[in-house]
Amino acid sequence: MTRIPDEKSESVDKSVALSMERSVDIYNPDDIRGLLAFGGITRTVVFGIGVLVSALSIYEAIWGNFPPSVQRPLHVFLMITLTFMLYGSGVSRAGRLETALNLGLIALAAASTLWAGLNWTPLYIDPYPDTFGLVMGCIAIAVVLEATRRAVGGAMVVLALIALAYAFVGPYLPRAIAHPGFSLENVVVHTVVGTEGMMGLLLSISVNQIIFFMMFAAFLQVSNATPLFMNLASAIAGGYSGGPAKVAVVASGFMGMISGSASGNTATTGAVTIPLMIKMGFKRHIAAAVEAVSSTAGQFMPPIMGASAFVIAEYTGVGYWSVCLAATIPALAYFIGMYVVVDIESRTEGLVGLPRSRLPDLRESFLKTLPLLIPMTVLVVLLANRYSPQWAILNSLAVLVIVCIPIKTQRMALGKLLNGLALTAKILIPIATSCATAGIIVGIMSLTGLGDRLSYLIVSVAQGDLLIGLIFTMFMSIIIGMGLPTLGAYVVLATLGAPALNALGAPLLGAHLFIFYFAAISAITPPVALSAYVAAGIAGTSPMRVGVHAMRLGAIKYLIPYMFVFRPGILLNGSVEEILLDIASLALVILPVQVLVQRFWMRPLSWLEMAMFAGSLALVLPDSLTMMVAALALQVSAIMVHISRHRRAERPGLTST
Repeated sequence: MTRIPDEKSESVDKSVALSMERSVDIYNPDDIRGLLAFGGITRTVVFGIGVLVSALSIYEAIWGNFPPSVQRPLHVFLMITLTFMLYGSGVSRAGRLETALNLGLIALAAASTLWAGLNWTPLYIDPYPDTFGLVMGCIAIAVVLEATRRAVGGAMVVLALIALAYAFVGPYLPRAIAHPGFSLENVVVHTVVGTEGMMGLLLSISVNQIIFFMMFAAFLQVSNATPLFMNLASAIAGGYSGGPAKVAVVASGFMGMISGSASGNTATTGAVTIPLMIKMGFKRHIAAAVEAVSSTAGQFMPPIMGASAFVIAEYTGVGYWSVCLAATIPALAYFIGMYVVVDIESRTEGLVGLPRSRLPDLRESFLKTLPLLIPMTVLVVLLANRYSPQWAILNSLAVLVIVCIPIKTQRMALGKLLNGLALTAKILIPIATSCATAGIIVGIMSLTGLGDRLSYLIVSVAQGDLLIGLIFTMFMSIIIGMGLPTLGAYVVLATLGAPALNALGAPLLGAHLFIFYFAAISAITPPVALSAYVAAGIAGTSPMRVGVHAMRLGAIKYLIPYMFVFRPGILLNGSVEEILLDIASLALVILPVQVLVQRFWMRPLSWLEMAMFAGSLALVLPDSLTMMVAALALQVSAIMVHISRHRRAERPGLTST
């Protein structure tokens, strides 16, 4: 039976505006947990530090970077200070006690980062600090881990503590993972001021590159971009079967250009799309699952890709633009697959779209969004022409400010510009703290040689079989990613799994993207599925039920990484013929996967149709042109049989067999 949408549903325009209003307010007192006793002064300090963080990066992009001994300790100190001011400790609810605790931590952060900056060069020459230096180094590690616990969660901190413990207990471990052991001096120097520690390469990427894309995201938010993109998505997809669910898919694609956070996308777009889907007749767990899966894919969507694109570029040495280009086809295939499965889910439930009278006008929505598409186009063009991310972003921001001048609701006066700078630092906090803590983990792996040992273990388990190595790495990525943000999980696995996969024959970029995809997929994979938990909270349903259904809806996401490893043409690597053949294979896999997980297309699938669709999935693995033709023939046969059976069933007086 067809379900008609509730006529009393709120307009998309108004709902989106309300859900976004709080996210761009750096002054919001509800966001300030750390220094409660100082009232308005705290908000002003938070705002000022946020502006300073962004302003320093702009200054360096234009006039040249400070020395690492100045830039990185200063960046760590400012980001830790913001973290302690914006995130409560959870230890005490009393305002004055919380304030005293966090002021003390900020003082320790200042002292330890100042020590690191002053001793940067001497410790490279003589890597044995005195007792005071050891204390300062240990304090620096402790405050970074505490900031990470507040901003990201405890799992990453636990992993860092295990890594630190491993540096000392190596001589007592089994031979396969044993090492001679290292002194406290070695560990402190290597993890605090070393080029691979908390102030090493990963933090450098955060302060020199990632911050600029976060700045672009922040300025899009203060320019009122998010509700405009939501309205455009509603105008495009809202009138079709299961309209709000398709809006969730399209909007998450747009939001992927702004924010790479799976849980952040879920909370932002889900605040609007999940209630609308429920009002349209979707079951609560299905509405939540659709949003969770769609939002997770925002991390795959160029040009930002959850800030991980920069790290992938550094590890592979192929360049940022090459990473974005390679990720484009898999991302588009995923969103097409999600659109298909949402359409099937909607017809399974007998749902129709929103009436056109209650949707934004497509032409008007496009014209309102057009000024914001101009700076995005400029950004893509500049990156394609090999401009540095810093200059590409700064020029695109200048274009954004200019195109918004004629539009009153989007015009950026001085207050909005400063708010954009402050918001940049605010949304950078989880990334900066993750980079610092991931640097500790990577530093210990480098110091002890653990990365090489585990890579050898993967190769040994696989015994030369790339498929076994991929499966083993997939489980490692999902398990580690369950407790870590995608960026942190990717960094840890990139030092373990990527070299092993490369040794087994996987293309270098394909191996890194494989790990990145599964680290992101962990956000919807039970038992720890953060995006599913956020969506379940909005929908008021069971997180585990949402997670299980999200895995079904996102089934294509579990196959795409295998395909682009075995078929590098999907990553635009190879001859023109190979690229076209591999992309065609990916396109032919989308429909079978989605109809098989739903066991429904126009109507429930018969066993014969399921068998033929399943046979066409042979395209996932490398094959000859002959096998591709056979798989295509099976799929075409399945489609023809299904359509024929559906038409017979639709005729009066006939039933399906």
